[in-house]
Amino acid sequence: MSQGDKASYYQALKELNVSFDKPYRNYTTAELEKKYNDYVAAGLAPPLVTEPEVDAPDLAAPSPSPGPPPGAPSPAAAPVPPSVPAAHRNPDEMAGERQNTNIGAMEPIRTDPETGYIWYQEEVMKKGYAAPRGRRVMKYNDPGVKEEQAKSGEYTETFEVAGDRRKASEVKITLPSYQVGIYKDPRFPFRIHVYNGQTGFNLFEVEDYWGGRERVPEEVKRIYVENVLCYDIRTTVRAIETEFRRLQLAGKV
Repeated sequence: MSQGDKASYYQALKELNVSFDKPYRNYTTAELEKKYNDYVAAGLAPPLVTEPEVDAPDLAAPSPSPGPPPGAPSPAAAPVPPSVPAAHRNPDEMAGERQNTNIGAMEPIRTDPETGYIWYQEEVMKKGYAAPRGRRVMKYNDPGVKEEQAKSGEYTETFEVAGDRRKASEVKITLPSYQVGIYKDPRFPFRIHVYNGQTGFNLFEVEDYWGGRERVPEEVKRIYVENVLCYDIRTTVRAIETEFRRLQLAGKV
């Protein structure tokens, strides 16, 4: 079994909302396979098809948009979850359009039919010219205020508290002019943030993989993707492969 199989079983279990009792790095592929197959036997998950094991790719040369490495599932052939429709990005979508909706940051919105990427948040580039921006209107009942007094000895204090009226009011919020995209590449166990060609792994998922920020190897670099702090993809993958080879030599995987 390959490291790719291990990542596939781990991601499939995460999609089933399975709780883990130790970090990803401390599991063996066989343990994750058995854990997932228990759900298959109970009829709670479909069988997972993994690719045959091959040699790991050489990731020494950086590439902003790398092609699929040998042994990794082909994005075009990756299974599409029934709840995530295959669709292209809507070019008219505005930044912040999905905020405060039923679609949260952890819930996928679509699967790209060409790359197989599962998108959680669309990338919206900031235009180089004046352009319309979205505006959210939030309506609420304004109770107003009323004064309450409290006397203590020679002193009398006056407080303003919520009143009794029910006036319909609204707040208008102008949405941002750009938005960092978030998607899941089937080749990697972490979600990826992207903006203007720059990419990085989700900060919290990488730290969860190693069991905490303090345990992330020093060679794994942190970067900003626009205004979002992430982990550098190249150094993260290199650290994982180095540790995987060490565990292989030790006979632990």
